This record gives sequence, structure tokens and C-alpha cells, in this order.
Amino acid sequence: MSIRSWFATGLLAVSVGAAIVIVRSASAQSAPVISNVQVTGVSATSTTVTWTTDVNTDSYVNVSQDTNYCGVRNQGPLGTTHSVVIPNLSPGTTYFFRIRSTDVNGNQNFSGDYSFTTTSTVDLSQLNSVTNAVQKLLAEKAIKDISQITNAAALTAVGQALSSQAQANIGPPEILGNPQLAISTDQATVTWSTDQNSDGAVSFVSNSQYNPNAANPYTRVEQDTNTNTKTHSVTIYGLTPATEYDYKVSSRAGGIGAPGASPNLTFTTKSILPEIINPHVVRVGEHDVTISWGTPMPSAGTVTYTDMANRKALSTGDPTYLATHIVQISGLVFQTRYSAVITATNQAGDSVTSQPIYFVTTKNIYPPVISQVANDSTLYPGQDTTVQTVISWLTDEPASCFLSYAVGGAGGHVATTTTETAPLTKHVVVVTDFTPATVYKYWVTCTDVDGNTTSSEDYVLLTPQQQKSIIDLILANFQGTFGWLGNFTGGSKPAGP
Repeated sequence: MSIRSWFATGLLAVSVGAAIVIVRSASAQSAPVISNVQVTGVSATSTTVTWTTDVNTDSYVNVSQDTNYCGVRNQGPLGTTHSVVIPNLSPGTTYFFRIRSTDVNGNQNFSGDYSFTTTSTVDLSQLNSVTNAVQKLLAEKAIKDISQITNAAALTAVGQALSSQAQANIGPPEILGNPQLAISTDQATVTWSTDQNSDGAVSFVSNSQYNPNAANPYTRVEQDTNTNTKTHSVTIYGLTPATEYDYKVSSRAGGIGAPGASPNLTFTTKSILPEIINPHVVRVGEHDVTISWGTPMPSAGTVTYTDMANRKALSTGDPTYLATHIVQISGLVFQTRYSAVITATNQAGDSVTSQPIYFVTTKNIYPPVISQVANDSTLYPGQDTTVQTVISWLTDEPASCFLSYAVGGAGGHVATTTTETAPLTKHVVVVTDFTPATVYKYWVTCTDVDGNTTSSEDYVLLTPQQQKSIIDLILANFQGTFGWLGNFTGGSKPAGP
């Protein structure tokens, strides 16, 4: 899996102390959450990778000396705590790995790419460069003695003693100049030089989490795979696009001497560039054109259009960050060839441009398209009950429209509203003379700026009925049961003997 495809899964790798945590984003709600990724027990020929998941999953580790992975599967039962031993490794070799966890429903998630380096076997040939015979003999004896120590506490004590001796006698390497950076959206390669052979490491943290007063202000460290060189290169994976990071580089001679380090430095990852999808001309008229396109992320849009006859160029657009874009350009010259270039700009200010779109202004013979016709009626009770009805619709180009309506079906008297005073694409008419509890048929008629006219299909609406009060309902119920109630409600008295 490439870094880009890993980033597309919606996961973000951060480090908390020694643990690598994978945080699920909103785009991976159904996938298992992989967290607490750790590498332990690194030896010359094997290592162990552990992690946890929020649901029961299987355990699978892809591992290789590059990112073309093969796999190692733990055949144990499903669980939330996972430990996979990676065997048959080569000493002193850097390996890359990623984790795959799948739950019983088939929901699957991948971690990012991580790496580890196996330890080297004892190689006395490294002492060939030692010219002092006494020092060489002491070193050979020390190496042979250390190889016999297996107790963890004893090895820790030896390591601490060796580190103290090295720092007291080996001066720190000097970082030469400023590190060089190769930055993309989700990774950065840091390259620097030292005045003596040494190892290398890059410590870094996002600027929002950087605390210069902390004992260790950096939350992640990536090591140089070459520990005995003057030129160092470290690639940092799993970064967030358009984000500022604080970092420093450091080197130790032999990996154990006093460290040399750069001051705190910063870099910013690149943002993900927008993509212009399906740019096309929606409609072209005598003096105007409508151009549309899409972007996979919210972006601002600009269209630069050029008169091909006089090479005069103008621009128009919408600074609003949208995913669907429609731009109408007016004031064009009739029967003239134009080119149009679209520019999409993301919220980080990075832009991409499309290939030119060519069109010729011509006589528009197509009427406007009427869509999204809707109505909403409200009853206003009072001495004279009235109904207010709002009817709205859209046209795909500026047009002047009016509403026609009639009571009931065919044959009723047709009334119309006043034609709009200016061409619009969003149209609203308010009708206040409808009668309650009545069926009306209505339709709209629109004419564009070139005189092309069309009418919508017929629509039907039923205005709301005035509701009776509770007293009216009680009286009506009694009147239906006792005919004599009419004496008390103003009706005539029933005939009797």
C-alpha cells in the first residue's frame, strides 16, 4: 500500500511516547481502529510487532525491505490485543511494515508504513581502522566479553557505562549548514551533513503541539538507517497535508557519543491540490455563456476568458469554497470565438488550472429549462380568512417569468401574475387571493433574454381548510344527535303537533 492510498483510508498516525497511535477519521467509521503500535524485541534475525484494536479482529503484518509487502499472519484467535513475531530476518537490515486487521464482518483497516532495523552481529573487522594497538586489544576483549552477557539488567548497565565513556571522550558531531528538505503532502525527506561519521535522527512534532518549554518538545523520532556516515537522510511518513511542523536533526558519533543537534526548525507540508472535474459549456448565447465544473474538495473558482480576435482577456468567478461550480459570463461579442480557462484554488491558496475550453457566441434558440417548482400555502384566520401561497421555481438561465392559475381543472377562469421586471434564475411569486379548501391548477411561463419562451407542465395544489373551534365542533355534534338544538343555535324549531 502506498503512502497516498494509506492516507486515503482516513487514518492518521501520531506518536504518544513510545507508542504509535492510529486515529480513525470520519471516513473510516466502520473499520476497526488500530492503535498502540509498538516494535519490541528487535534482534539480528527477528522482531515482534504488537498493537490493539477496538473490536475483535485477526492479526496480519505486511513486511518487506521496501513497500512491496509480503505477509506474516498470526493464526491465533480473534482478539483486541495482537502480537506477531516476524522471523527469518537479516542482521543489520531496515524493514518496512504495516498492519492489517479485519473483523468478523469483513471490515478491514490498514495502519501506515513503519520501519525497524535489525541489530548487527559482532564484526571485529570494524576495528581495522583503530591504529592504537592497545585500544584495539581492549576493544576486542570488551566485545567478546559483552557477547557473553545475557542478563537484561547487566546489559543495561554496560550500555550506560559505554554511553558515559563515549560522551566523555567523543566530541559531538557538527551539523554542517541547514538541512535540505523534499516535502510532499504526507511525507518529508530531511537531508543533512556532519563533520564526522555518525548516526542521524529527526525529532518532530506538529506546530500546534510544539512546546519549547517541555523537557522533550518532540513527540516523534525517525532514525537514519546508516549509522556511520557524514551524509544523513531520513524520510518522515504519515504527515498531515498543509500543516506546519517543528523539527530538529541530531547525530552521534558511533551512535553513542555526545550528540550534535540543530536548532529548532520548521517546515510545512504541501496541501492536496484540487482537481477540476468535467469542465464544460452548459449554454452559449449571443452575448453570454454558462460554464460548469466540479472539484472533489471545496475550492474557489475563477474563469479567465479571452476574445480570440483581439486577445483581450477578462476574469470572473466566485470566491466561495464550493464543490459544484457554475459561472455565467455576460457582455460577450456576438459571433466571436472565445477560450476559457478555469482556475480552482483550495483553502490553503494552492491552485490548478484546466485546459482551455473553446466556444463561439451564437444565436440562442433554446428556451430556458424550468425546474424545482414548489408551493407552500399558509392559512391566516380572522374575520375574513385568507390564504397566502408562495410558489417558487428555477431556470437554468436568466429569464422573465409569470404565473398562471385557474380554479379546478380545465375550463376554469385563468388568472396571471405580472411578468418579472428583470431576468432571474431564482423565481418566487406570492399569491394572496386563493380561497381556502380549494383545488387550483397552476403553471409558469418564462422567456429568456433572446426571446425564447417555454411553459412548465401543469401543477395542482389544494389550499388549506379553515379549522373549526372546539365550541363549533361540540355544537355540531349535539345538533347531529338532537334536532331540537336548532332552537338554541338560531335554527327553526322542528314541526310538532
